Amino acid sequence: MAGVLAATTGFTLLTSTAETSQLRTTGTVNDNFRGAYDILVRPAGSRSEQESGQGLVRPNFLSGQFGGITRGQQDRIARMTGVEVAAPVAMVGYVLANSKAAVDVTDQVDRTRTQQLITVKPTWHTDRGLSTLDDDLPNYVYVTRNRVVWPESHIDLARERADPSWHSPPPSYPNGFDTRKALAVCDNPGQSLPPLEVMPDGRSVPVCATDVSLSQSASSRGHLEAVHLAADGSFRTEWETSSRLTVDISWPVSMLLAAIDPGQEAKLVGLDKALVSGRYLRQTETVVDRAGDAGKSRSVPVLISSEPQVDEQLSVAVSRSPGGPVGLAGLARRALDTAIEEKRGAHVADRSYSVDKVYGTDRKGADLYRIIQSGAPSYRAAADGGLTPRTVPADIDELWANSNHTGWPTPWTARDSKQRPLTRVPEYQAPDFRSGAWMGDGLAVGTYDPKRLTEFSALSEVPMETYQPVEATGADAAARTLLGDRALMPNSNPGGYLATPPQLLTTLAALPRVLDPASDQAAAPLSAIRVRVDGVTGTDAQSRERVRLVAERIGRETGLGVDLTMGSSPAPRTVHLPAGDYGRPALALSEGWSRKGVAARIVEAADRKSLLLFGLVLGVCALFLVNSASAAVRDRRRELAVLACLGWSRSRVTSLVIGETALLGTVAGVLGALLSLLLAGPAGLGVSPLRAAAAVPIALVLSVLAAAVPALRASAGHPATSLRPAVRAARRPRRHRTVTGLACANLARVPGRTLLGAAALAVGVAAVTAVAAILWSFEDDVVGTVMGDAIALEARGVDIAAAAGTALLGAFAAADVIYLGIRERAAEFAVLQATGWSDGELTRLVLTEGAVLGALGATAGAATGVGLIAWLTGAVTAALVTTALLAAAAGVALATAASLVPAVMLTRSPTSVLLQEE
Repeated sequence: MAGVLAATTGFTLLTSTAETSQLRTTGTVNDNFRGAYDILVRPAGSRSEQESGQGLVRPNFLSGQFGGITRGQQDRIARMTGVEVAAPVAMVGYVLANSKAAVDVTDQVDRTRTQQLITVKPTWHTDRGLSTLDDDLPNYVYVTRNRVVWPESHIDLARERADPSWHSPPPSYPNGFDTRKALAVCDNPGQSLPPLEVMPDGRSVPVCATDVSLSQSASSRGHLEAVHLAADGSFRTEWETSSRLTVDISWPVSMLLAAIDPGQEAKLVGLDKALVSGRYLRQTETVVDRAGDAGKSRSVPVLISSEPQVDEQLSVAVSRSPGGPVGLAGLARRALDTAIEEKRGAHVADRSYSVDKVYGTDRKGADLYRIIQSGAPSYRAAADGGLTPRTVPADIDELWANSNHTGWPTPWTARDSKQRPLTRVPEYQAPDFRSGAWMGDGLAVGTYDPKRLTEFSALSEVPMETYQPVEATGADAAARTLLGDRALMPNSNPGGYLATPPQLLTTLAALPRVLDPASDQAAAPLSAIRVRVDGVTGTDAQSRERVRLVAERIGRETGLGVDLTMGSSPAPRTVHLPAGDYGRPALALSEGWSRKGVAARIVEAADRKSLLLFGLVLGVCALFLVNSASAAVRDRRRELAVLACLGWSRSRVTSLVIGETALLGTVAGVLGALLSLLLAGPAGLGVSPLRAAAAVPIALVLSVLAAAVPALRASAGHPATSLRPAVRAARRPRRHRTVTGLACANLARVPGRTLLGAAALAVGVAAVTAVAAILWSFEDDVVGTVMGDAIALEARGVDIAAAAGTALLGAFAAADVIYLGIRERAAEFAVLQATGWSDGELTRLVLTEGAVLGALGATAGAATGVGLIAWLTGAVTAALVTTALLAAAAGVALATAASLVPAVMLTRSPTSVLLQEE
């Protein structure tokens, strides 16, 4: 009963831990593909409807995933056995990187005029020319031969920082003109001083800013610049004197900022080898210092992509005012705007620019004050089975407003329709911002070429990579004609359907300078972790099994979403993109989605290896019960013979034995269920009442099966056989000169019982050998093939407990064999005592029997364990043999120690008691 109680309680508790997040893989693997990483780890619940239902992943899916994984989870994954590289990436959001198109209008200036107005009107083009966005705020250049006076600044930031009580004097005009009068003329109190045009009669007249340029959202657009055309033909502006007159058109490009681990990224995709200028990011750097006119300042270090990876063009129409005086000086606000509109004049030139060429002209960094995050698009099913992304609203002026400084203008393409929901990250100013030392922007320390990354090999054309640009081709003839047989690309609209990959990279250490530490994303900043598995040599079965094993471990220990990218293949989807707001018609696009070749889904399933070990617990218990039931039948052989002589039928005798054993098993099962419920709470295990109740039928079945064979044997024999001795008599007398020889002879007299005890111990030692080999010889897991199928074994805590429990039950069964032998040979032991054997000699005899029995079982078990691991891995290593020898020695020691209990019981029993046993 004690054995059944221990087995059922242990089985119930151990199986409660077997409900594990087991990774099941379905599908087949493309034999010619392995990307830069084998496993993609994302926050739980981040899969889209299409991915969950059909295994389809849209391109650059990470562009819409902002946070969800903690740094602690990333560290845990990086330390796992089998993980070669664990490269985290934290998508931060879209920021502005400013470029400029320098429009040369030198040849459009009429040098014979005293005054003239040059109008530079930009028009933006995207979507392969299908979308045209007219900028309604041209820039203006007021060119005059009259002398122009600009205000002078007297700011001394270094002195202000050194002496907080000292304040820089306000700006002034070098000719002494009253600054208050200039501001009054321009009706612009509190703003910067305007330049002055000195008329031929000596009067100084302010050239005011246009009314529209004063709007914060129109920064750098609709601007009026005063230029002095000197007598020598040069052009003098506020900042320089040049022989050429150029007008800078600000071209902000929204770029996706991401934070990375520089060391892991270098290992994964060779980012450090993709540099084309500058230096690589340092592992722990958070800021980079730079010198300026006001002293040193600090910025976030970033790597910037050498290519913008967007489709944008700019065409510029240049106009010149008609002949005669322009008369802009002295006008303000709307009067000035009206006069400018009347003086635009005739069109005189056109200019064209591409973002690819303009992008590199001012690649210094990015504005990190405004961070826009775009979510994933949602779809509705189209009639042809394709997908139609839904259009979502957005307030561009509110999203892009900048309360800190005028900054750069909003990308004009950002005003187009949107298929991605947009949110703005709350502005965060680092603690040293107000001291003037923090610039709050990103400073480019280097430039990298995405095409040089190692993930872009001929075998990784699947769009599940981090840096791969997005393209969508026409799905029908009409769309291909409209696109000019070119692919549709993203633009600077963060809410547009096509999303760019990360183009700006900073360090994870710098994130606290960008994100408010109190924000949700700051607590769990990582969007994904890309894992490369150690020991993967290709797409062979063993490599795939190694990947599966690591993926299963990650999912189980972190609770994150896990996908196997090995074997992913292109799966183009037809996407019906709705018409844009600026001319682009609706398009049927073929977009390069991915179908996960090895689809990974986390399901609640039982670990078969663990259940096998738990089953061994019951198996050893069954062997133990068979031995005990056989001994009980032998003890009652005279009683059963009497019942048979009194007319009891064989079936009735069998039923009696089985019924008694079933009753004991039922009681043990009930006690085991109650005990498991009591122990589950302190052990932190989830044992439900239903699972605990399962112990009752398990104990009942186990007891009945164990008693069946002895009961049948007891009822099958003739009653006269009950008078025969329970042990096999020796065929001829043999003298045993050693205790070991006598011990072996005693075990040989009951071969069936001895084999049962040895088998029980062998099962336990085999389990211990296999688990120990996995832990120590193969570093926590074993990957091999069985009958052509790759399988993996991983040792968990519950597996160790199950193996240890099996071994303990095996030793208990061995001790029971010795105990039953003592009972049945009680008279023999009494004779030994009577002839002078001491207690020490009797104890030595019993312990020797236990050691011999342990050696039989431990040797067989260790050999079985070695054979199992060798069959799986195809090799027998020295470490495996050492592990097996240690397990066998432990098995012998355990069986010998267990035999100490019946030995002590023997020595404490007087001769008279031993004779009563007979």
